[in-house]
Amino acid sequence: MLRQYSPPRFRYQPVGNRLLPVGTVPVGTIFQSVNRDTGRGRKLIVEAWLPREIGAGRRDFDGRWASSYVARGGHLAQVRCLATGERKLLADHFIRFCVDHD
Repeated sequence: MLRQYSPPRFRYQPVGNRLLPVGTVPVGTIFQSVNRDTGRGRKLIVEAWLPREIGAGRRDFDGRWASSYVARGGHLAQVRCLATGERKLLADHFIRFCVDHD
């Protein structure tokens, strides 16, 4: 997913034929993250925004409950460390804080 839908901080963008609230941290953003233990910063890049999984959110055709995925709320980003190549998931509020304080 390239866009972050309905985040706390957003701008309206046309998606299809509707205006939707889209996040202000696009894929490809490079930011500096600081490790509290060591105090050293690492440069990270946002690779993707992941949709949120809602456990047992809908029924299947045969009547069993199944998880569903939504693009609104609970935003997690897949980020990659530029130095080591390590991938991890970070919450949008942490990324927004790091981008604001760069």
